[in-house]
Amino acid sequence: MLTPSSAPATTAAHRVGVIDMARGMALLAMAVYHGSWDLTYLGLADFDLFGDPLWLAARTGILGSFLMLSGLSLTLAAAGGIDRRRFLRRFALLVLAAGGVSAVSMVMFPDSPIFFGVLHHMAVASLLGLALLRLPWPALLLLGVAVIAIGRTVALPLFDEPWLRWIGLMSFEPESNDYVPLFPWFGGFLFGMALGRLWRPGPARTPGGAVGRGFAWAGRHSLAVYLLHQPILFGLLSAVAMGIGADPADVRSFQTSCVATCIAGGGEVAHCTATCRCVSDDLNRAGLWSDFIHDRLSADSAHKVDGVIQSCGSR
Repeated sequence: MLTPSSAPATTAAHRVGVIDMARGMALLAMAVYHGSWDLTYLGLADFDLFGDPLWLAARTGILGSFLMLSGLSLTLAAAGGIDRRRFLRRFALLVLAAGGVSAVSMVMFPDSPIFFGVLHHMAVASLLGLALLRLPWPALLLLGVAVIAIGRTVALPLFDEPWLRWIGLMSFEPESNDYVPLFPWFGGFLFGMALGRLWRPGPARTPGGAVGRGFAWAGRHSLAVYLLHQPILFGLLSAVAMGIGADPADVRSFQTSCVATCIAGGGEVAHCTATCRCVSDDLNRAGLWSDFIHDRLSADSAHKVDGVIQSCGSR
């Protein structure tokens, strides 16, 4: 769902330590969010990431912070003139990374692939930002507000066409594990650019302490951290899930089938989803999951499974 800055720095010597450190802190918040998504996907937790207002606010805050830092970095990097070679290299890396993420998501999540996620957005935002660099900060601020307002209020069937969905003005929310359209999210990038126009450079300072230096290092290598952290997290948590007896593929298959059956029987989507997740979690905790999923239940175990299903259904 979340990403590093796409804006190039002029040289390592001219990097702003506080911005690198802020980006590193945002990377940590992003990793926590993605880890929570992984835990839910693997059936190890039950976080309502797409319904709970606190989780929705967390996603908005994390993604918004990256976008603002990217707009800020672009403006500061351009203050002394854009290094075209460095910018184009960074842009090419973003495009390749975005393409790789889309390809992997189509294999892992064919029903909800990432067709315009945060990396795709960053690539487009960096190009649009270059065209707007000469605008004064009030104009950038007002333009950002307009982009957000339009993105929140305008929905036209015209933009439902697959090749226009990246703009964000479509009339429905697409099935995607990471959807960051131009409207309204480009508004955050513009806010960062406005802040960059107001920025007054102070004396260069290196973040103090091991923690500060660690955050700054992560911020300087944000694209690499972004690309590597999720495969590592997902792999480790998948191993944990399998180690306690629940194969993630089996859990997902069961929950999908269970929810579909429940809805067909007249149940509400939210209740069916919660009930099915409860069943898989409780069966796993009771040590019944493997026998249940492989149809090896004894009479006593089958009775216990019925009890779990009834208990979850009544919650």
